[in-house]
Amino acid sequence: MATPTSPEKRLHARGFKKASEWGTAVALGAGDEVVLEEPSGLQPPEIPIISDKGSDRPYVRHSDFGLKPSRDFVLPVAMRYEPGAFGTLLAMLFGTAGAPTDLTGAYQHVFQWKDEISSLFGTWAEERAGKIFEVPSAKPYRLELSFSGGMLKARISMRGDNCIDTSTVNQATQMDALTVPANFDSTAIRFKQGSVKINAENNGDVSTENALVLTDFSVVLERLLEGDDNLHTVGTDTIIEPLEEDAGGAERALVTLRFPRMNAGNATYLTTALAETTQKMLIKFTGALISGSNYYDLALYFPRLKMQIPTFDVEQIVRSGLVLQAEEAAAAPTGMSYARLYAELINNMATDYLA
Repeated sequence: MATPTSPEKRLHARGFKKASEWGTAVALGAGDEVVLEEPSGLQPPEIPIISDKGSDRPYVRHSDFGLKPSRDFVLPVAMRYEPGAFGTLLAMLFGTAGAPTDLTGAYQHVFQWKDEISSLFGTWAEERAGKIFEVPSAKPYRLELSFSGGMLKARISMRGDNCIDTSTVNQATQMDALTVPANFDSTAIRFKQGSVKINAENNGDVSTENALVLTDFSVVLERLLEGDDNLHTVGTDTIIEPLEEDAGGAERALVTLRFPRMNAGNATYLTTALAETTQKMLIKFTGALISGSNYYDLALYFPRLKMQIPTFDVEQIVRSGLVLQAEEAAAAPTGMSYARLYAELINNMATDYLA
């Protein structure tokens, strides 16, 4: 098929594929589709125009184009246990994946939070009416997880080097070849499949605790990438690969909990916060049976969390909330495998998301 000429987004394909050389696009194809719920916001770069305003220039007669700024855009999706190419973006943000564990009938992937994510990027392309926009190189730097309409939603923020509509790498043939995993549509992650459990960092396995009674929760994980300053090098007008400017965790890894009402249970969190007792947390979603005793599963492990002071909002019913920020534990606490936050995903994907 040719590039769609209709302005209707439902006819437009989008995709992402891991690459190895910054600034050089790779061709997308089967398995690389990313299904967006909203527009990405991607636009061509606003290239500054530098006018010649020297002497004897009562009216500008000449100008030159300056350096192209980085391209930031956002990928909003409905989270699935079979995320396809979006799973690659998640793995890139964490920084570590690896070959999955064969559970006999299903596969377990573990994404650990790496010190840095240099050399983890890829090519993004999306169809528009009569055009294919391509970002030759882009990398994820922020993940937001929240709920809407009973479904788990994710937003990944991306930083890219350019946006063109003249690609010779990704054309209609490549966009037509985009596909999602076989079980993609039937593996949406739902609010009712989730549980959040918390206890003191030094207590026993958090998975044995009772699940919290929550009306909502959200997670933000971010790597602060350097901006445009000093990212342009002689010989090119697009940015080099941005690196991380700040330490991970703390205020860049936040969990927000919202309780339906204040009660004796969540009222104790004020005492816990004032006592500066560090916590650990497990956020887990369990979906349908895959085979045998293996279920679709997504789990986020937080080995060490510090509480900010809880909130108690006075409405007709007094409600409460809690914000926690992640840190690295001295060692993996009881029931967890690592000292930093990490994620586990069980599905049918048999290969490394970062391969």
